[in-house]
Amino acid sequence: MQNWNFGPLDIVDIALVAVLVYLVLRLIRGTRAVQMLIGLAVFVVVYELSRFFGLLTVEWIFGQFFSAFIIILVVLFQHEIRRALMRVGANPLASSASPTEMVDSLVESAFALAHVGWGGLFVIERETGLKHLFDSGVEMLAPVRADMMLALFNPQAPMHDGAVVIQPQAGDGGSIVAARVLLPLAQANALSAEFGTRHRAAIGLTEESDALVVVVSEETGFVRLADGGTMSETLDAATLRYELLGKLSQFVREQV
Repeated sequence: MQNWNFGPLDIVDIALVAVLVYLVLRLIRGTRAVQMLIGLAVFVVVYELSRFFGLLTVEWIFGQFFSAFIIILVVLFQHEIRRALMRVGANPLASSASPTEMVDSLVESAFALAHVGWGGLFVIERETGLKHLFDSGVEMLAPVRADMMLALFNPQAPMHDGAVVIQPQAGDGGSIVAARVLLPLAQANALSAEFGTRHRAAIGLTEESDALVVVVSEETGFVRLADGGTMSETLDAATLRYELLGKLSQFVREQV
């Protein structure tokens, strides 16, 4: 057996790799990137098995695939890479993260829509990336403000159908990143008959992601909050604000 010198630098090396792996796993936790990572792991296993059993054609095909592996990773995980770089480049001296400004704007927006009798769906992104939904809508970058929401959900506006997607951001009020987004519908028997398409869409999205969805009913003017596949009772402004602050404070703090 050859001599194996294990010194302090080796400990540092292993520790840095362990921290890097932990940060990557934490970054993709709860996102669709986990499924893609599992798919890549299956490809690696098939490639190694083809090499072991001498399956030359299969080995060649996967060899071509892995020759462009870095480009494939960038394409598949572009959203997660962008989010990681934004975190690394964030100013550590910036004021502590708080969702208060965004929550106040969301509450004001919801009850402004209810007041004029217009329906609305506000999707608030958390850990699970929602970029795959953008193809059904229109990407944009706009502040979360009541006048903006009224403009988007005006029944005469071209983008009033569907939902808006909002990304919370440390130190500001968040941003509307997409509008007229179509959401997956929950099964018809998953909700009471009193709920319509907007409520089914809110439940459907929260069943497959950790997003929060504020629902403003066009028919009744009631405001509710969907989370984890369940729909809340009718909420007043103070209760909606309390619920959103409680559910978003920890998440936004983790993004700093």
